[in-house]
Amino acid sequence: MKKMRLFMRLFAIFSLAFVLNTFATPGHAQKVEVQLNLKNKPLTEVLELIRKQSGYDILYSNELLKHAQPVNVTLRSDDIDEIMQACLQGNALDYEIQNGTIIIKARTAAPQTVKVQGHVIDAKTGQPMPGVTVAAMANGTAVAGAATDADGKFSMNLPEGIQELTFSFVGYKAVTLPVQADKEMTVRLEEEAAEMDEVVVNGYFTKSKNSYTGAVKTITNEQLKSVSNTNIIAAISALTPGLNLVERSDLGSNPNRVPELLLRGMSSFSSGTRVVNQPTIMLDGVEISMEELYDLDMNEIENITVLKDASATALYGSRAANGVIVIERKKLTEGNIRVNYNLTGNVQFPYLKDYNLLDAREKLEYEKLSGLYTPEQDQWGSVDLNKEQYRLDQLYNERYKEVARGVNSDWLSQPARTAFSHDHSLRIYGGASNIRYELSGRFNNTQGVMKDDYRRRYALGFKLEYHLANQLTFSNRTNYNETDTKDTPYGSFRNWIDQNPYDRIFDEYGNPNKNLSWDNWNPMIDAKLGNFNENSTKSITNTTDVRWDINKLFRITGNFNIAVSEGKGEKYTSPDSKTFKDETDITKKGRLEISNSSSVDWAGNINGAFNKVTENNSLISMIVGAEIRKNRSESSSMKAAGFYDDALNFIGHATGYPTDSPNKPSGSQDLSTEVGFFANANYMYNNRYYADFVYRLSGSSKFGSNERYGQFWSGGLGWNLHNESFLAFENLNLLKIRGSVGYTGKVNFEPFQSITMYKYENTLEYLHGIGTIPQTIGNDDLKWEREFSYNIGTDLSLFERRLNATFDFYLKRTKDLVLDASIAPSTGVVSGKQNIGEMENKGFEFSLDGFIIQHNDVWWQLGVNGSTNKNRILKISNALKRQNELSNDVEPTRQTPAPLAQYEEGESTSALKVVRSAGIDPATGREVFIKLDGTRTFTYSANDKVVVGDTDPRFHGSVYTNVFYKGFSLYIMGSFKCGGYLYNSTRASRVEGTTGKTNVDRRAFDNRWKQVGDITLYRNITEHSVPQQTDRFVGKENVLTISSVNLGYEFPQHICQKMMLRNLRVGLNLSDILRFSNVKIERGLDYLYGNGFEFTLSTTF
Repeated sequence: MKKMRLFMRLFAIFSLAFVLNTFATPGHAQKVEVQLNLKNKPLTEVLELIRKQSGYDILYSNELLKHAQPVNVTLRSDDIDEIMQACLQGNALDYEIQNGTIIIKARTAAPQTVKVQGHVIDAKTGQPMPGVTVAAMANGTAVAGAATDADGKFSMNLPEGIQELTFSFVGYKAVTLPVQADKEMTVRLEEEAAEMDEVVVNGYFTKSKNSYTGAVKTITNEQLKSVSNTNIIAAISALTPGLNLVERSDLGSNPNRVPELLLRGMSSFSSGTRVVNQPTIMLDGVEISMEELYDLDMNEIENITVLKDASATALYGSRAANGVIVIERKKLTEGNIRVNYNLTGNVQFPYLKDYNLLDAREKLEYEKLSGLYTPEQDQWGSVDLNKEQYRLDQLYNERYKEVARGVNSDWLSQPARTAFSHDHSLRIYGGASNIRYELSGRFNNTQGVMKDDYRRRYALGFKLEYHLANQLTFSNRTNYNETDTKDTPYGSFRNWIDQNPYDRIFDEYGNPNKNLSWDNWNPMIDAKLGNFNENSTKSITNTTDVRWDINKLFRITGNFNIAVSEGKGEKYTSPDSKTFKDETDITKKGRLEISNSSSVDWAGNINGAFNKVTENNSLISMIVGAEIRKNRSESSSMKAAGFYDDALNFIGHATGYPTDSPNKPSGSQDLSTEVGFFANANYMYNNRYYADFVYRLSGSSKFGSNERYGQFWSGGLGWNLHNESFLAFENLNLLKIRGSVGYTGKVNFEPFQSITMYKYENTLEYLHGIGTIPQTIGNDDLKWEREFSYNIGTDLSLFERRLNATFDFYLKRTKDLVLDASIAPSTGVVSGKQNIGEMENKGFEFSLDGFIIQHNDVWWQLGVNGSTNKNRILKISNALKRQNELSNDVEPTRQTPAPLAQYEEGESTSALKVVRSAGIDPATGREVFIKLDGTRTFTYSANDKVVVGDTDPRFHGSVYTNVFYKGFSLYIMGSFKCGGYLYNSTRASRVEGTTGKTNVDRRAFDNRWKQVGDITLYRNITEHSVPQQTDRFVGKENVLTISSVNLGYEFPQHICQKMMLRNLRVGLNLSDILRFSNVKIERGLDYLYGNGFEFTLSTTF
């Protein structure tokens, strides 16, 4: 019975609840508008009005409302929550709605709070990060927030129960960390690796990459330093597919050799000493040279953008055909004064493993086998063979005794050294929101691995910025740069390779030995003389930038810059040096060459921009502008001769001047002006479809009146497929297809080619003056070289951008190449400049990277990039064809054993053309040549040459891995190239082609033909002539180099604070550790290669 009664009671309660719910639900579900306009009304009356108008029942306790404040409210709403919050405002009351009934209750006491504080820093640089958003999260919702101050610090009070904080900043990966209330938190934010180049900087303006149709590569400062802390050019090349270093293996690691870059192949023929295929380089809107880039302080750089195709470069018009490298310096930030110091210490060791020479005993035996101690009769039969044999036997015995005494001179180590270099840069910066400043300085002393050379760099800069909020920005930067260089007095390294190891380097008195075998010259003599080659360049640049934000749609920007530079060089050759060994006229011994150069360049541009975001997330942007550039440069040189003493090297000590034409005083002058007008329009619809168009009109004073102006344009289309509904996959973050087509151009010849130039000649003396001879025949129809190109590419990102890929296919066709064309000799010259040539490049580039592990404290990235390019000459001039014929017949020498360049239509500019070889005849030790018709002969003919390959590698690339763990970072990069054909000069001049009187490669001793029946790769060991240019010395080269291993560590913030530092980072970078090649060749014949390590330290205080 009791159970039955209990059941009946429960049933009655649930039934009542159901009925009440049934009647209350309609009133709750139905939104009824409530209108209130009350002043000082008791809360009880206000609740009654709400009940009548809304249909909600309201329950409350009179005791609870007894001390409630009067209500003042005016509203009109159908949102019951909005109505109740407005009426209860100012009272310690709360409410809840249950089954259509509003229940008024007392507000619970505020929860206790916990104070949390800390600082946020950049994980790479250790720099404090102002403006980072800090959000307290509860159940996935932000319940409190703050932002870091100018020093990257934050402090906030959190309700109890909050377990996590989320830190976020534009361009960085958001981080969620557990709350640490018992100590100060240190938070490191990593750059969003896949999104670091979401903005493209092209030197005129900044554009979103989402609407960019061009092929570009953006590199951050941290990426550059991962590869090298000092060599900017090598780092850019390693990180950019399609941008390759022009290798000069004979120059090795010479610190005074400025590297060259080639983007997407060679597109012009060289023009004298002028470099015609290098990209245009822009530093904060100012064009600089490759040497200035080489000497630039890497610590100043914020990022580098490489513009590759017409869509990316067309704004530069005549300077765009070879691509553009745009460099941005670090931006100024507001905050207290800060001092940033960077130190790089470098140690380089000479790399001698490329040389596999004979030791003293082997070299003497080689000389005997090669017939040097066997007398030969001359053509007149005047040699007494018995006496000559006796003399040669004496020579051999003397040298044999030296070998028996243990003489085995290490000539290679004499000019080499372990080089110590150091680089210091200091940056002081700070300021308020409206005015900011920066003072920077640098000193760099780079030593090479050959003795007594250096490259010293000095820099001082000051920048001031003024901001008028949302209206005007003004900045001015002044920089002074100086570079001093000195070449090694030890001369070319090949002079040391040639020395015989049984010869002593010094005599018994410690002086350089002057009595070497075979009348060889001791290079130590020149090294100890007063020879020098020193150069110095100084420059001052001033740049002013102005930006006026008229409103949210329009802005105007302007730039003006001026650069003044001067250079001076002195080269002194002692009268006691090898150069004048055979000179008998004392007035011609010794020489001093003095060269001077100066230039003034100024440029200015102004452009107006319009940007508007329309409905459907669409964007319209337009930019129009104008530019003017002017250059004036001069250079001169003079030589003095007749120095009686090594120490008397001042020009006043000279007795005269060289009288031969090449050594007369000379000078050159370059005057040019260029103007340009440009426009750019960009449209993006719904962040899916976008189009880009660029037009530029350029004019140059280097052209005649008929062709002074050139028109250049580009157009591009793109499609963000990942924003389409049919590709809305969770793991697809980016899928973009883009294409561009356009014309760019270049001016790559010396000035004054469009006008006829004459030169006064003192041999043409007439009654009323001196006569002239023509230098150039003007061509008023000379016009711009034009490059038509197209590019098709795609960008892909997957799995929250953990896997990223970029692919580009391109074709470049250069027309109207300026070449020397044959003209009538009656004009006084045999050639003049004309637009005749055509050339084509096509290729493929790719870049892949992925994060194998990606967490806050640990991540691991792998990446690879590569490129291939095919070059082809389409048309050349008759003058160049004749030059090919002359080059084809040039006999090889020991200094230049490789064939000269042959430019033929249908072939590459780097095609390798030689005669085919059938190898060495075992019976005679002579080489057998294959003629064009396939027959074999012992007679060599240059007319039988065929193209056997291309010296440019078929494929270039780099592979890298990057690991980060709790402040430690490890970066390893390797570079590879494969498929290029190489004419092995070592085999042609130091295995064969040797006189036997200098040291040789070991293969000359082991692998030469010695007797009938020998099957070898090399001719008779007694044959000392330079071998003919055949494919016997051609091989396909594949190279893998471990170019960089970089280990870094960033000290925790609490340690930095104890040292009164904002941050501290140290690193160790090993460079060029290992090199694997399937071709054995002596590299660094003029200057040694080196490898070693760098120690880096970066701190801010």
